Amino acid sequence: MARKLAVAIWYLMMGRWTPLEEIDDRLAIKVAKIITTVGQQGLTKLGKTRKAFKNEIYDSLKAGRVYTLDPNKKFAPAG
Repeated sequence: MARKLAVAIWYLMMGRWTPLEEIDDRLAIKVAKIITTVGQQGLTKLGKTRKAFKNEIYDSLKAGRVYTLDPNKKFAPAG
């Protein structure tokens, strides 16, 4: 399991990933659970409807993220 995770992270860091093209049923269920956890009060604070928030999350997932590593940053262990 640790090796699979390390390989996945390495691929992400090297920029070798495929963009998310469609939201499958399993991912849609996870997004719905997240929105349910936010709740109606949270949605009201954000000023969004459930549907608008869902679409925003889908767009964000499809757009992906760009990670830039700082080669000069030193690792400082916690504790």
